[in-house]
Amino acid sequence: MKYSKILNKPFAISALMLVALFSACTKNYDLYNTNPNTLSPDDLQKDNVGAGTFIPTMQVNVFYNLKKDDWKYQVQQNLNADAFSGYFAPVGFGDQSNANYNLNVGWNTWPFRVAYEGIMGNWRALKSFASGAPQVIAVSDILKVEGMHRVTDIYGPIPYSKFGVNALVTPYDSQETVYNTFFQELDNAIKVLTDYIAKNPSDNSLSKFDLVYNGNYKQWIKFANSLKLRLAIRIAYVNPSLAKTKAEEAVANSFGLLTTQADNALVVGGKGITTNNGLRVADIDYKNSRMNASIESILKGFNDGRLSKYFQISPNLDKGYLGVVGDFKGVRTGIVMNGGTYEARTYSVNLTEQSPVQYMCAAEVSFLRAEGALRGWNMGGTPQFFYEQGIRLSFAQYGANGVDEYIANNTGTQAAYTDPTGVTANNVPAGSNLLSTTTVKWDESASKQIKLERIITQKWIAVFPDGQEAWSEYRRTGYPKIFPVVNNASGGRIDTQIQIRRLPFSDDEYKTNTAEVSKAVALLGGTDTGGTRLWWDIPNKNL
Repeated sequence: MKYSKILNKPFAISALMLVALFSACTKNYDLYNTNPNTLSPDDLQKDNVGAGTFIPTMQVNVFYNLKKDDWKYQVQQNLNADAFSGYFAPVGFGDQSNANYNLNVGWNTWPFRVAYEGIMGNWRALKSFASGAPQVIAVSDILKVEGMHRVTDIYGPIPYSKFGVNALVTPYDSQETVYNTFFQELDNAIKVLTDYIAKNPSDNSLSKFDLVYNGNYKQWIKFANSLKLRLAIRIAYVNPSLAKTKAEEAVANSFGLLTTQADNALVVGGKGITTNNGLRVADIDYKNSRMNASIESILKGFNDGRLSKYFQISPNLDKGYLGVVGDFKGVRTGIVMNGGTYEARTYSVNLTEQSPVQYMCAAEVSFLRAEGALRGWNMGGTPQFFYEQGIRLSFAQYGANGVDEYIANNTGTQAAYTDPTGVTANNVPAGSNLLSTTTVKWDESASKQIKLERIITQKWIAVFPDGQEAWSEYRRTGYPKIFPVVNNASGGRIDTQIQIRRLPFSDDEYKTNTAEVSKAVALLGGTDTGGTRLWWDIPNKNL
């Protein structure tokens, strides 16, 4: 199993900043290990070309998907958020791991490591070359927000606004401060790109580096607006007035939002970068991840045509088990592993090495607008309109059939679950309070809370396979119903029913940035455990 080789590797944010500040253009960046068109420091200074060279490295580190060190995605996301979201379940790690809340210190430093080395370090280096290229800085700022909102949504307080000020230590910001800074950076990037497009309407010079939009600045504005809407919805419970303001600004912007499949923000390999879809590596190459019982239960209950688009048969699947040939089977988290049986009798993700990595899709944006409209914000349409539009966009994205029948389904609900190895203690029988009774069909007479459950459940399905976003929305809203862990090994630090709320701060930070990370615990407002809620994750949520 590949994960073992990454434990206990030395790394520190203070060391990272020395790299970022003093040697970013000559070493320690994946770009220079993978791009055959490597540029010297002198080359980087010419015509601001140096600014663009750091863009692809930032892009492939939001979700790590380089061919080199392809195990990093596994510890960056697959062994935490992907499992906590109800999408996937780790297999092959024994009975004491993140899956049952015995949180692995070695694994859980990696969302922090990948982000600060791959995103923040390269962003800082880019800024040192980009004084004459504000449009490239704007794109890098959008990428920084896209990458770092995932990090703060894992840990809470993070080093952010003062990153790079001091090469030895970096203070943490509260999550509220981080989010406020995100909005400021997105607003500024949108303004800079808007002004730049007005003066340079045909410029496409970033295309030689950009793995997402091929240098199309208009698309970057659409993405920035959509990301702003996502972040606004995220803080809707904790700061509803700011959330409403920022959401309505995003919708009203003249460049618009992601609304079509062509707008989807996808990282595609090329331009000298050899990518390898990290989720596919963890699931198929390493055989360490399988379909989660929660997503099996929800997709089967709705008779969802996307089921066979999301998952494929594992190479050695026992198709005849339970008497159903080719049945899609998932694994509950926190179970007692039964040798390699679960790996053989469950399903893996339907991806290839070249499958793009998705930052955001148009379907998600429709569901964001549906929730905003449900809250009474001006989103340009009704909750039902955007809800049904989101479903249609998601079905179209994956080429799934039967969308009209699906939208009209007012009987299908979350299905009972049967363990694929016959362990009855892992089953979730019909009528269990672990199963939702919510259907797909929109009901205008339903309560706001039931309408919200419909919206979030369908958004959760549509943002697959982004477990980080799915986990964040589950924590924010409590939807959809994700099965709790079967065996909780947290020693009481994480409530089984409330489920895990965050990861503890990086152990590396306790070793090398000790005073600052200790202050961060005070900013967190609770103990540094997986059971402490983040700033935007408030209890007793009501619309």
